[in-house]
Formats: sequence, C-alpha cells, structure tokens
Amino acid sequence: MVVSQMQNDIIKTLLVDDDEDDYFITKDLLSEIKRANYKLDWASTYDEALKIIARNQHDVYLIDYRLGEFSGLDLIRTAIGNGCSVPMILLTGQGDSEVDIEAMKVGAMDYLVKGQLDASSLERSIRYSIKSKQAEKALRISEKRFRDIAISSSDWIWEVDEEGKYTYVSENVIDVLGYKPEELLGKTPFDIMPEKEAEKIKEAFDKITTRKDNIVDLINWNVHKNGQLVCLQTSGVPILDDCGNLLGYRGVDKNITERERAEQMLRQSEEKYRSLVENISDGVLTTDLDEKILFANRASVKIFGYLLDELIGMNLKDIVIKDELNKVNRENQKRRNKEDGQYELTIVRKDGNRRRVFVSATPLLDNNGVVLGTIAVFTDISELKEIEREKQELREKLSRSQRMESLGILAGGVAHDLNNILGPLVAYPELIKMNLPPDSPIRDKISKIENSAQRASEVVQDLLTMARRGRYEMVPVNLNEVVETYLQSPDFFNLKLKCPTVKLKVNLDKNIPKIHGSMPHLSKVIMNLILNAFDAMPHGGQLVIETKCEYVEKLIGGYDNIDKGKYVILTTRDDGVGISERDYKRLFEPFYTKKEMGKSGSGLGLAIVYGVIKDHNGYIDVKSRVGHGSDFIIYLPVIEGSPDDDRKEVVDIRGCEKILVVDDLEEQRELATSILSSLGYNVTTVADGRRAVEYLKNNDADIVVLDMIMEDGFDGLDTYKEIIKLRPEQKAIIVSGFSETGRVKEAEKLGVGKYIRKPYTMQILGKAIREVLTHEATNVKKVVRN
Repeated sequence: MVVSQMQNDIIKTLLVDDDEDDYFITKDLLSEIKRANYKLDWASTYDEALKIIARNQHDVYLIDYRLGEFSGLDLIRTAIGNGCSVPMILLTGQGDSEVDIEAMKVGAMDYLVKGQLDASSLERSIRYSIKSKQAEKALRISEKRFRDIAISSSDWIWEVDEEGKYTYVSENVIDVLGYKPEELLGKTPFDIMPEKEAEKIKEAFDKITTRKDNIVDLINWNVHKNGQLVCLQTSGVPILDDCGNLLGYRGVDKNITERERAEQMLRQSEEKYRSLVENISDGVLTTDLDEKILFANRASVKIFGYLLDELIGMNLKDIVIKDELNKVNRENQKRRNKEDGQYELTIVRKDGNRRRVFVSATPLLDNNGVVLGTIAVFTDISELKEIEREKQELREKLSRSQRMESLGILAGGVAHDLNNILGPLVAYPELIKMNLPPDSPIRDKISKIENSAQRASEVVQDLLTMARRGRYEMVPVNLNEVVETYLQSPDFFNLKLKCPTVKLKVNLDKNIPKIHGSMPHLSKVIMNLILNAFDAMPHGGQLVIETKCEYVEKLIGGYDNIDKGKYVILTTRDDGVGISERDYKRLFEPFYTKKEMGKSGSGLGLAIVYGVIKDHNGYIDVKSRVGHGSDFIIYLPVIEGSPDDDRKEVVDIRGCEKILVVDDLEEQRELATSILSSLGYNVTTVADGRRAVEYLKNNDADIVVLDMIMEDGFDGLDTYKEIIKLRPEQKAIIVSGFSETGRVKEAEKLGVGKYIRKPYTMQILGKAIREVLTHEATNVKKVVRN
C-alpha cells in the first residue's frame, strides 16, 4: 500500500497486544499527538495479527514482545518472511538489550519500553520508522533501476573506492573482459592492463582524481581473461561525501576494440602509401567517413596553405567554399558506395586566397572490404584555369576585333561607293539653283534634296571614321579642352533642351598632361558618348564626365587588353538602364542599335568611338549593370617627353659587374650566362634559392637575377627575403614565365628593382640590369615586355 503522509492524512496503526488495557493506554497516547491523526486498530493474538497484516491496510505496526506461546519477534520474523514491508516497532515491559539487538536483526524498525513510553517518544518512533521504510523503499527502487540499466546495457558499469579498487562490477563485464564480477571485486583497473598501459593510465587517473574531475572518454587497453587485448573507452564521475571528500568513482566502460582496430588498420594502410605520396607534387589527403582529415602529404601544405599539424584533424568541409559543400556531400556518399570520383573544387587557403583543384578520389577499404574513408589526390589547376580563362578572353576579344575589322572593311567599301553616288546629288542642286529664278517654286524642293545629300555625306564620313580610313591630323591635345568645347557647342545646347531631366556633373583634372590626338575626331568621341548616355536615361538621371591621369596596369571592367603605362582617362558615367550581357558583347559593332525602328540613330555612334580610340592607340573599358547605369572609360596614352621627338633612347647595355643567376632550369641558366657573358658581365649561376643564399654568405654579387617560380617550393620571393637579411642593399631583378603575381609585387615592395617576363631578349635583360645598376629606372614601375 502507499504509506500515508505524516501530517494531513490519517496514520493507520495496528497494536498487537494480548492486554486490552495496553490498547487503551496506547490509544490515549496517540490522541495526545497533535502533528498527525492516528487510527488505532487492535489484534490480541498472534494468529489474528498475521491475518490483519496480510491485508496490508496499515501504515505501522506496534507489536508487544509477549503474545502467549509466541513472541513479538516471531510475529515480526513471520510477517517479513511473508512479504510485509510496513514498519514494525517492538514493545516490551522492561528494557533488555539482548531483545533490542534481536529485534533489530529480525527487522524491527525500533524498540520501545512500555514503562518509559509517552506520546512524544511514541510519535518520534512512529515517524522515524515510517520515514526509514520510505527511504528503504526508494533505495530499493533506485537499486533495481540501476541493476536493470546495468543488465540491459552492452557497456560495463563499475564503481571503485578512493584507492581505485572495484566495489561494484556489473554482470556485463563477463561479455567485455571474460571475468565474473566477483573476480574483479577488490582489484584495480590497472591489474588487468598491460604493464606499460597501466603505468600510463594510472598517471592520467591520478591527475584526474587529484582534481576530482570527471573521466571523459579515456582510451585504455585491457587484457581479456583469454589473453586477448580489449580497448575500452572509460567515462566516470567522482563520488563525494557531504563535505566534498572523494569516496571513489562510478562510471562505465565501452568496448571500442573494433573501432580502434579499424583506425589502426587505417593508419597502417596510410603508412603503406606514405613514402609514395610524400614524393609526388600533388596533394594527397586521407579522410574518414565524416571527411575528417587523417593524413596529408607535404604537397598538401603548399596547396592548402596550412601547416601539416594544422591540416590533420581538420574537416575537408571547412576548407571548401560553401557553394560546393553539397558537391562534397554527394561525392562522400559515392565513396561510401565504393565508387571512385573525379571532380573540381574551389578551396580556401589559410591566407584566404582561393585555389581551384582537381580531385581524384577513391574509397579506402579494410581487408574485409568495409569502407573506412577516402583517399583523394588534389591537383592545383588554378594557373591552368587562369590560362584557360585568359585564352578564352583573348579568343573573344580577337573574334570581336576581327569582326570589327571585317565590318570596317565592309563599311569602308560601302562608303567609297556611296561617295561616288552622292557626288552628283551634292553638287548638282547648287548648279541647278544658280539657273533658277529666286521665286521659282522648285527652289525649295531642290534645297531639300541638297540638305538630304549633305546629311548622307556626313553619314558616309562617319562610316570612314568607323572604318579607320579617315584622315587624322595628330597634334598635342589637352583632352579637357575637347570636353569643354563640346559642352559649350550648339549641338550640346540643343541636346539639353530635348532632355531637361538629365543633370550634368563635370570633374576635370586641371593637371592632366597632353596627348597626341585629332581634335575633330576626339570631339566626335565625346559627342557620341554623351548622346549614348542621354539615350540611356529617357526618364532623367545624372551624367558624370571625369578626366584624370593615372598609371594603369589592368582594366577594371576587362573589356579590352591594355599595355601598362601612364594614360589620360576620360570617363562618362550615367545611371541609366544599363547594358545586358548580350548587348555587351556587340556594343561597338556598327549598325547595332537598341533604338526602335524609325527612331533617329544609325547605329554607328559607339563604332565610331571604337575606331577613333584605336586610331589614337588608346583603349576602351566598359562597366555596366542592368538597371544601374554604365561607365564608358577611355584610356589615351600620355605624350612622353617632347611631343615632336620620336627618337628612341639608345641605352648601352654592356657592363663588367658580377651577376648571380638563380634558376632551377639548366637551359635557362645557360641562356642567361650566354647573354650576359657576351655583354661583358662576370656570371655565376646556381640551381635554387637556398644555394643562392649560401653563395652570398661568402661571395659578392653586384646584382642577382632571380627566377620567381622554382620547383623546391623556395621561390624568388622567399630567396630575396633571405638575401636581404644578409645584404640589405643587395640589388636584384625578378624574371618569370608567369604574369606579374602578388608575390612579384611583394618582392618589388621589398626592393627588387625590376620584373621582366620570359622569354626575354638580350636588349630587354641587358637594359633592365643596366637600369637597376645605375639607378636609371623611372619612378613609375614598368613591366619590361618582349
């Protein structure tokens, strides 16, 4: 039954006593108790009491020691043997320590002497007995729950005392280590470990117990009863008394032998291929089924930018860009299905730079064919991709240039024929009007024919300009003057009247240098760019016109290719409708227009711009977003020196200084030696950067010619950094078969005097060396080109 609560409910009590007077005395004592309500029942005989107790209707039993031929101890012993769990208190006429001890042994909760009994002691005894039984019951439930968990779990549950000796071992230990629980009681975990393992784990365990820390996933090897090794993963918590003193530990051991052996097999498999993969130039990674990196070769360090220790333990997904994580997951699933795979990924290096890699992956299997992970080979194809992209851009630009040239040839031919046709139409109206009276009714019609012929003649002139067959008178020109002249012209005034909602903002750099140019043709460029911008803003907007002078290495929009140098830059920026990708590719083609049929415009405006700028050895760039306007940027080369001086500078490239050539390719070292020796220089060559540093520790060189890319991973920048530690003022130039990379620019910032691109000629190499040696290089950085 559920035991009643002490305060609010009635406590049902049974008195077992053969003396009725004792019943009434007890009843009176219970009535004096104010903390609880008692209902007292009475059984006068042993047999009657057993029957009532069997019904389990009371919260506590008060049992007299003497019950005729039986004793109260007999009743308690029999009732408990029949399954009674209700607390029992033994009553006796006089105190007897032997009876007291015996009562406790048979199961009584307390022992009271009738002659000393009062309401307070009786209430205290009943309350103590009921609470003690409740605690016992809760403990039994808890112990049963613990036993059920221990039995049902595949793991082994244990407890140890403060000395590390087992005080409890669940039955599952026989499945894990082959021992019965009683065989381990009194032993320590270290007694069943190999000697060296025991020393290692005991040291770790002592540190944990000193701090009273939890035991978290402590891996340890144990010896099974049959002699085999078993790997356990141990977790546990400290057992503390009320004062925080350590009494021991309680925990669980999980058998991870199969998992550990699988990992060992994986490590052994990696060792088998380590010597092979460490010597290839491609990166090799071994990952587990969750893409955790277990192995990486030295080449991976170069590709991913992380140290070897940093790579191990990282997840491949942390290195791949987010947009390609789904691809990684799909490929991982293929490996789980024992499928090979080849694919491309974009990875993010430790320094934040992105690289494109080609991945060839295959599943890693154990001897039983179980998939343990993936072996993947990573080939850095970033440079190849960049070369492919540049080739594609060049193909597109070449195609566009050829198309423009073809259309220009066609337009030139058409213009030639049209001029022959228009000759009479332009000349004859004037002759006819000379022979007509002033009031002739056909004079006005003849004038209209004359005006139309003149407009047609202007269109033909535009065709010739676009076809780059017009006549140019090239003189020194200030581009600001060309812009200002057009903005003050009647044509622009009329344009503003037609489009009053377009606002104009002009920012002209007053200090721009002059260019070689034709004023009329440049004026036509400005006119067409402005007309184009106004057309792009039918509902109004702002047009910004800017000029400036800058050293340019690369066009931002990438529409055209440009030679590095100093340029006067003209920009027209509108916030109109923008240019679609389809229109962008045909932007400067003649006769291509987005204007509606019947509206003004021949489709030659931007084609004329293109032709004129190319005739001025200039470049065009375009930046645009649909709905966000367009920038047209014109680059015109600055006049260097006197505008009328076309003489080329003659530089004596000979010398007798000491030159150290550093290149990992023998044929390149031989080439440099031949060129420089023929110019009179004293040349020494070495095959890599480290040898160069060693050479300069004991030898001098007036200048070092450094190859940027070298096979051993110690490139020109690395070499130069080490050289200037030895010789801070050492002069050097960088050579490379690649374009001017960020590492080249970093070397230049550190003090490298020049960068030249392979293949180079005698003139290029000799001039670069001479300029660096004699400090004749210009303040503006230039790339010496072949």
